[in-house]
Amino acid sequence: MRYVTQSMFKIEEADAEEMTAHYARTLFPAVVEPLHRRALISVEDRHYTVGYCSIWNGKCNSGMSVSLSGGPDAYGLYIPSSGGMAIDVGYRELVSKPGEGLVGDMSSFERLTLHEQRSHMGIAFEKSALIRQLSELLDAPVLDDLEFTDTVDLSSARGMQIATLGNLVWQSLTAEDADRSSSAFTEHLLQAMMIALLEAVPHNYSERMLKPASPAIPRRLKRAIEYMHANVGSNMGIAEIAREAGTSVRALQAAFQQFKDTTPLNYLRTIRLQGARGALMDPARSQAVAEIARSWGFSHMGRFAALYHQAFGEMPSNTARLRRSDDR
Repeated sequence: MRYVTQSMFKIEEADAEEMTAHYARTLFPAVVEPLHRRALISVEDRHYTVGYCSIWNGKCNSGMSVSLSGGPDAYGLYIPSSGGMAIDVGYRELVSKPGEGLVGDMSSFERLTLHEQRSHMGIAFEKSALIRQLSELLDAPVLDDLEFTDTVDLSSARGMQIATLGNLVWQSLTAEDADRSSSAFTEHLLQAMMIALLEAVPHNYSERMLKPASPAIPRRLKRAIEYMHANVGSNMGIAEIAREAGTSVRALQAAFQQFKDTTPLNYLRTIRLQGARGALMDPARSQAVAEIARSWGFSHMGRFAALYHQAFGEMPSNTARLRRSDDR
């Protein structure tokens, strides 16, 4: 990994048209407007791109609004130091102010309103990277979209850890060459930040991360799971699984919901995805991706690739490529 300075600029008293052109040229397409009619805009910004992350530190002296036609496919963390900012997300408004970190899905951002003397540090994590990290923490595929709540109290113990990690990341990027840390150091700081966010900021997988081991499961549910494992490559439906387990479809669904917090077919899909990933990572296997997918019950390669990417944050071909490179 290498450091890439994406942009560094200081603009004083620009009009809305100049700022719109500047953002389109340096960052992303957007429509920029002053908060007060005919007012001029003054901003300064410094951006870095490091692997799967973008890191920036910016200040808006004059206040402005930035309207987006579609934000990046990333989760953004804002650590403010002064001033306020509001983000329109559909019918909701997210508010960022000093003392509170803000986490959001940047692809859903419609407009950012930065007030006078607003300054913050931001980190954007590619969605695939954060999903991959969550999958590792759960030791299971991530089958639904990751949805964060909005804010984290930066004065709390966990919030202070996030703020400290943010400062360390920025210091590692902006230090003089003689004092600059290695890229591996910065990469691990960013990974630690992802783990801290997933552990400290509530989201729809938080309960699963904290959930203790399941209690002893009923005999028929255990029989159904054993049947799934034994026939994982075959085309089976819920009625067949229930019949082999000696129970009704409704009872089987209720048992999976109570003891596994999912449906029978979602559980089967998880088994298949985990098995396929294990095979793709196994250096002793030389099978093609399509062959491995079929052996684990996936007949449609496009559908398999999409599910795999959603679950593990990377394409199956990337997993196989890493296996081959590690085997050299």
